[in-house]
Amino acid sequence: MSRRPDLRDVGALFVHQALIALGELPNPLTNQPTVELDAARAAIELLEVIEERTRAARNQDEEQFLLQSLTQLRLAYVRVRDAATTQSAPPSEERLT
Repeated sequence: MSRRPDLRDVGALFVHQALIALGELPNPLTNQPTVELDAARAAIELLEVIEERTRAARNQDEEQFLLQSLTQLRLAYVRVRDAATTQSAPPSEERLT
């Protein structure tokens, strides 16, 4: 690494874990995508803690990385959660009138 590690490197660990848990990257143990919404939510929440606790001490690159990562992960979480809910929902009954 030609630059000194910074907050982006720490955040990238949680981004990577969230992407694996959302099925966006293959699980390194199985090499298959798996969805674990609780694990994804935990990784996103930890990244939120980093964002909140380091707010006053971040440089512009770190700020941009954290905010973009959180936005993308939150959107991906909602998309995957909604897809899982739709797939597990029983078919709706049509009313005949």
